[in-house]
Amino acid sequence: MNTLKFILEDQAKTLFPNRTTQLLIQHGEPLIKAYIAKCFDENEPSFSFLPQQRVYAAKHGLNLRRTVKLDAVAEYYIYDIVNRHRKRFRKPHEKKRSHFGYRFTKQAYLNPSVSYKAFKTAISKYTKTYQYFISFDVASYFNNLYHHDLAGWLLKLGAEQKDYEHFGQYLREINAGRSVDVLPQGIYPAKMIGNDFLRFVDNHHGLRSQQLLRFMDDFYLFSDDADAIRSDFLLIQKLIGEKSLSLNPNKTSRVTASHTQIAADIDSVKKKLLDRRRQEITVGGYDDEEDETVNITVKMPLSKEELDYIIALLAQETLEEEDAELVLSVMRDHATKAERKLDYIIHTFPNLMKSVFNFCSRVIDKEFIAELLLKALKSNELQEYQLFWFGHILESYLMHTNKASSLINAIYNHPNSTIISKAKILEIGDKRFGLPEIREPLLTSGQSDWLSWSAAVGERNQQPATRNYRLSYFAKASSMNSLVSSVISQMTAED
Repeated sequence: MNTLKFILEDQAKTLFPNRTTQLLIQHGEPLIKAYIAKCFDENEPSFSFLPQQRVYAAKHGLNLRRTVKLDAVAEYYIYDIVNRHRKRFRKPHEKKRSHFGYRFTKQAYLNPSVSYKAFKTAISKYTKTYQYFISFDVASYFNNLYHHDLAGWLLKLGAEQKDYEHFGQYLREINAGRSVDVLPQGIYPAKMIGNDFLRFVDNHHGLRSQQLLRFMDDFYLFSDDADAIRSDFLLIQKLIGEKSLSLNPNKTSRVTASHTQIAADIDSVKKKLLDRRRQEITVGGYDDEEDETVNITVKMPLSKEELDYIIALLAQETLEEEDAELVLSVMRDHATKAERKLDYIIHTFPNLMKSVFNFCSRVIDKEFIAELLLKALKSNELQEYQLFWFGHILESYLMHTNKASSLINAIYNHPNSTIISKAKILEIGDKRFGLPEIREPLLTSGQSDWLSWSAAVGERNQQPATRNYRLSYFAKASSMNSLVSSVISQMTAED
């Protein structure tokens, strides 16, 4: 898999997928690679990676995930360096020290849903096999990683000295020199890095437990010796402490295997739905075994009890993706019942906005969705993540509704709108609803940020003469603006 394909396939799965990044990388890969080379060239002091835009994605229970939205140059680099070293992300050395999660397999990257399912299956197996266990995870793992430790990890992985130095520079510059909270979240290469970084724990010679399981920063230890569990628990805290990491005491358990408990609840719903509608879900085995096909039969209508149970299930923080897809497919196939709950879902579960976006594709009455969003936008409690996905829903499904103009205004000018939620509106390549007029001052003001870059991308469907005239002023503001302008100027309206 080449870097471009890796990025384009993963984009839709990220926390804040946008057209600006996708189009710039898709149509300007050679220009972006040349720009990155200049960032590492001592003879090009005016080029560097820019500090990235802070964003907050929604999590379960009104918690927020603090991360950054990478610009096209920074995003391309991290996908590229991971892709170039993909063969170094290996399976566990020993079965008794197993980690699951994110890596490449053959020519594709591993489906995390499949890995998570294998992780839960292993938990169930070893809970029955051994007398004692303990589960725990690292507190705010990604937000506490130190950039020198990450660069050192890459060197230990076997990378060349040049890549080690470049990666360290990249992490330092995208975080404006701050040494912690440097690793972006929600993109596959960062997950691969985060998952492999903790391998030093798995491989430590001092571990005594008979079985260790890990998915990213979620650990399980199993043994018939309670003293071994206790010893390893203390040892692991000291090991990660050397990296300035600590455990989350609220998620440490010696009684309930929470991952398997949630799985059991989901399985009970699946059993109720098996005779309701037929659907094929094809997933690959964790160890590159043959694909398995699961036939799920579901028929309408869903009872109120089942629908309420599904909504409650969706609120679970550890719900795995493949089961969420099952539940949401059921909702999409029962649009009438789901529509009644959609307003409730939007307000109660901000973290499910990507699922709401997918659901909206199946709603026939798009005017209903438009009205629903306008109603929701009257709330001053909306989060950045919701506003961003409202913009995605608007661009994908609602630009031909009677409320398109009102939605543009309500999203762009919402009291809680942010640079990234506004950028989502600006990148919509439409000539109507006053969008060109909103973009024009951003292109001529001399600014260089997400607002101006997205406004430039939003010009892609203008007549070349008009578009290139505006971009000529925009391009003079910075090297990044010049790069964006060059890519857009060579695009056609169909793009």
